[in-house]
Amino acid sequence: MRKVAYSWEGLVTCGYLLVIVLGYVDYVTGDYSLLLFYLGPVALVSWLNGARGAVLVSLLSGLARYLSDYYSHSALTFKPWNSLEDMALIAAVAFLVLVMKKMMTEPQR
Repeated sequence: MRKVAYSWEGLVTCGYLLVIVLGYVDYVTGDYSLLLFYLGPVALVSWLNGARGAVLVSLLSGLARYLSDYYSHSALTFKPWNSLEDMALIAAVAFLVLVMKKMMTEPQR
């Protein structure tokens, strides 16, 4: 039986792709918010890829949320403030995952 080696880069790429797929599903579902589902890929990429990955996946998730809301709502019901709040929550979760990883991996004094 052959062993399969999993690379962190593959998991990070899957996290980015999952954010894009979630953005499309968010657009298709319309008024239903899928914000909580974005937090899984954000946590995965933040944990495996560090601060740079956390910032990139947060921006990508915020952009996906913004575009899905923009194209699924009419001009009267679209509120950019909600997308900004969603991106702030996603960025906060990414930062908290980074802090948690740092606390768990550094040796205790």
